[in-house]
Amino acid sequence: MRNAGFTLLEILAFVLVTAILLAVIAPAVWKVYESSSLAVSAENIRQLSAGGAQYLADNEQRFWKYRENGSTVMDHGGNLIRGTRYWFGFETDGSAGAGEGNRDFDPTQSPLAGYVPKGLHPDPSFATHADAFKPKYKCGYLGIGYNVLLGGGWSPTSKTITMSYWQLANPSQTVVFATSAQVNTFQSPASTGHPMLEEFYGIDQNEKTIHFRQGKAAMVGFADGSCGFLPMDESTRDNRIQGVNIGRFAPVGSFKYLR
Repeated sequence: MRNAGFTLLEILAFVLVTAILLAVIAPAVWKVYESSSLAVSAENIRQLSAGGAQYLADNEQRFWKYRENGSTVMDHGGNLIRGTRYWFGFETDGSAGAGEGNRDFDPTQSPLAGYVPKGLHPDPSFATHADAFKPKYKCGYLGIGYNVLLGGGWSPTSKTITMSYWQLANPSQTVVFATSAQVNTFQSPASTGHPMLEEFYGIDQNEKTIHFRQGKAAMVGFADGSCGFLPMDESTRDNRIQGVNIGRFAPVGSFKYLR
């Protein structure tokens, strides 16, 4: 009887067949991820755009703040807690001490929470970057950024007055929401020698935080409630991580599509 085991020829045949199968299957799997990411981004931005329009109607057409430091909210147990209220949720004081990827926030305390009844869903596209991806919140991966120029800047004060819809020269070309991410080199486990892709939540006239992850286009929601796609200005591409397609709509300092 023949000894158990594979011959060299059988092993080579197995490796060849496996390689062929991977070559055929990999593009199909990638297409599934792309389609899934597109569907999630589309639904999130559609809901945010509709909810944002209703918020404006209820608040004298003034946009909500990007961030409110020193906020106090009541948790689900009826206790008052302090922290930072971002446009996408509430982070309690001390949460950052849990470390990147373990920070927590409550999306139900967002200024838009009551206007987005179905909630927002994590975008699966980040999972494709494996060890190059650095999560910020343990329930995050949203990857949608808000135009901070409308919301009073990155850290508005209690006296900051946000922009009004009526101040916009062209609402149909003013981006309120866009698919967003950044290259992080300054927070562990990221470093200058190991840049990592990070979910992000804001866009402005200077930072490279727009993520063109939908066929090299960014999905956006405009101030008039419509949604669409915008291309990257190639001169702004962040090349610290290859293939992540992070940049801007226009050169640094330009307010194009922002107000």
